[in-house]
Amino acid sequence: MKTAHAVEVECSADAAFHACLNVNWWPEVFPPCLDAKVLEETDASQTIGLIAKANDQVFSWESKRRIDRVDRTIAFSQSKPSPLVRYMAGLWSITTKDDGCVITLTHEFSMRDDVAGLVDGVTDHEGAVSFMLRTVEENSAKELNAIKAELERDRWRHEFSEQIIIPHSKRAIYQLLRNLALWPWLLPHCKKIDMIYEDRWYQEFRMEVLVGEVTENIRSIRILSEDRIDYFQPVPPPALKEHRGHWTVTETDGGVEVVSWHSVVLDHLFWKEIPIDEAKLRVEMAINKNSLGTMQAIMNKLKGTQNARA
Repeated sequence: MKTAHAVEVECSADAAFHACLNVNWWPEVFPPCLDAKVLEETDASQTIGLIAKANDQVFSWESKRRIDRVDRTIAFSQSKPSPLVRYMAGLWSITTKDDGCVITLTHEFSMRDDVAGLVDGVTDHEGAVSFMLRTVEENSAKELNAIKAELERDRWRHEFSEQIIIPHSKRAIYQLLRNLALWPWLLPHCKKIDMIYEDRWYQEFRMEVLVGEVTENIRSIRILSEDRIDYFQPVPPPALKEHRGHWTVTETDGGVEVVSWHSVVLDHLFWKEIPIDEAKLRVEMAINKNSLGTMQAIMNKLKGTQNARA
């Protein structure tokens, strides 16, 4: 019996091939995959062990994989098959298409002669065929959709930072970054802060903030440590699918280096009319403008305090 499934992905063929090759990554990405290990590997082959769900049951098997890096194909056959099949083989293939690629996954398999008692609910050959066809159909669709989502998320991911040196104490700078109650008065782009939860190590709040020419209402969760504040936005603004980052304050010879680092994933539907590099640049400029504004406001606040004491 033979099956074929395919998905178009907005990413390079090389990126897709690497994802199909990187078996250790599969449990993080493929919903059916519970565990995956490379048992042996050369430049042209792999032996892998897999544990995965099939129709809400758990099975394990080993496969030999033949790797063609030029044609971007990975042929596989199960050396220790799952319970119902005598033979299972297939092929991952990646081909270029327009600005992206197509990932195709094929399977070919035959059933054992005696299948009774091997799998719960399967008592005869017809039931075994139905079980395997349903497994291949559902798992192939889940795996291809998952790899598409992950690869396209990476394509729209963008990381950037802004930093300045502030000639004041690390403690004073950190306290102004931490003390959210001051932000509406301290930061020109922050209009309002509503604290949801706060203790020594965590903060959860909503802020009304000007991003470019648009006012956004953003919920953020922050994890506080001695010289670092990590944060993420559970529901980012419409232009983004993900936004996380951190503030760090580090003493240097010239003062305290303050760094604001961001990792975002843009929503490709929001930016569909704009080239991806331009969309990333717009997001970076808008967010960095606020980051730099925060750092400059802190520097001006501390400078004013210093002048008042002089």
